[in-house]
Amino acid sequence: MRRKILMGVLALALPVGTMAALSSAASAKPPAGTPVTCTGVGGGGGVVTFGTPLTVAGVATSSKTGNATTISGSTFTCSGPGIGPLSGHTGLITLTGGKNAKLAKTDPRYNKTAGIKYVTGTWSEFTAAGGSLKQIVFTVGGQSVLFKSKSASLVLFGACGGDVGFNVSGQVKSGTYADKTASVLTCLGTDAGPGASGNFGGDYGHANGVNTANIDPSVSKAVV
Repeated sequence: MRRKILMGVLALALPVGTMAALSSAASAKPPAGTPVTCTGVGGGGGVVTFGTPLTVAGVATSSKTGNATTISGSTFTCSGPGIGPLSGHTGLITLTGGKNAKLAKTDPRYNKTAGIKYVTGTWSEFTAAGGSLKQIVFTVGGQSVLFKSKSASLVLFGACGGDVGFNVSGQVKSGTYADKTASVLTCLGTDAGPGASGNFGGDYGHANGVNTANIDPSVSKAVV
C-alpha cells in the first residue's frame, strides 16, 4: 500500500514555508502502509488573509511580485490502527507573494512611464497560485519533514464538497517514510470582505473584495 500524506494546511496559494506540528506521540511510527487519518484540519481558526483582496479586475501596480499572504494557526486530530489520538497544530504562516501577471497594454490603467505594468489580486492569480507551491516543511514527532511539490490542480467543489481549494501532489524528501509519495489538499469554506457573500466557493471568480477565507475543517484532512 502506498503511504500518503494529505495535509490540508493551505496549499492555496501556498508557496513555501508551511509549518505543521504533530505531538511527540507521533514518533511511534506505524507499520508501512498503515493509514493515519487527520481530521478537522483548519479547526481552531485556520484563516487565509490575502496579501491583496481578490477582485475581478485586480489592482494595477508597478510591483513584479504580489504582497505576502498569511495563514493563521489551526488545530487537528490524527488517529489510526493502534495509534492516537494525536493532536496537531499549525503556527502562523507567511507566504511570499508570487509573480504578478502583466497588465494588458490596452488596459486604461497601463502606464509604461510610471511603471504600472502589472496586475495583482485577481481571481486568475488565485487559480494559478497552487502551482507556485514549491515545498512545505513540517514537523512530525519532533522530526522535520520536507514535502516537495510536483504538480497542483485547482479543486472546484468535488473532493472539497461545496468548497474551492487545491490538491498538490509531490514527494516527502526527508523523514523516515517507507513511501515517499505525498499529496496536499486544502479547501476554503467561508469568506469575508466588502464584496463577499460569506461563501468562498460561491464567490469564486465573481465577487469583488474577498479579503479572507477560512480553511474548512469538515473537508480538509490528512491521511498519512
